[in-house]
Amino acid sequence: MSSDTNAFGIDFYSGNKKALLTCIREGVKQPYSFVVTPNVDHLVQLEHDEQLRDAYAKARWRLCDSRILLSLLTRLGVHLDEAIPGSDLTLDLLKWADAERLRVVLIGSVESEAEKLRALYPGIDLYHYNPPMGFIKNPEEVQRCLQFVRENPSELVLYAVGTPRGEVLAAATQPSERTGMGFSIGASISFATGTIKRAPKWMREYKLEWLHRMCMEPRRLAKRYWIDALYIVPAFLREKNARQKTSPAKQES
Repeated sequence: MSSDTNAFGIDFYSGNKKALLTCIREGVKQPYSFVVTPNVDHLVQLEHDEQLRDAYAKARWRLCDSRILLSLLTRLGVHLDEAIPGSDLTLDLLKWADAERLRVVLIGSVESEAEKLRALYPGIDLYHYNPPMGFIKNPEEVQRCLQFVRENPSELVLYAVGTPRGEVLAAATQPSERTGMGFSIGASISFATGTIKRAPKWMREYKLEWLHRMCMEPRRLAKRYWIDALYIVPAFLREKNARQKTSPAKQES
């Protein structure tokens, strides 16, 4: 684990999106691996969710999903080339899969969104399974998801079931069971199909996408963002103090 890219117990991918996409093109030909996209909400959940921590430890890459988190990491002396929002990466993956006529397994999202996806990206060979609400607490339903992933070979596996469910599913598939790469993508399919409108570009550049999303889905997101805000300030200060304490020790050694 590199100290130059590690903070909040996460070893972050430090490259840019262009380099990442090049690596993904090769990665999909190899034994199965998966990617997670940490943001502030994930940091909150990692505090108490052992399964999510285990999934993070097993992930091939941990991409900084948030420009706000990137700013905090920079202040801590963690230098990443850029934030790589999962919604942006998902669009790039879909465009690539469409152009190259790749196979994609989609776990989650309603059937109407899957149909929109097929219409927007006709070059993709899409295999879709949407588990029922609360599936993650039902071992039989979890196995149905994993069996669907195993029985449908593809270059990409997109887990659109939210955190920590997507990460837990992604980590449960073994490299010996198939090839390809998995991505926990949250609501990215809803953005890709236009079901949910993304923030204007200027709001994204000014780190205000969270505000746009909260206005679009206040009941679901207002409480979550409030909890995130209460968590991140003391967490940042703890991380900063811990790094200041270890720096003199490193200099002495």
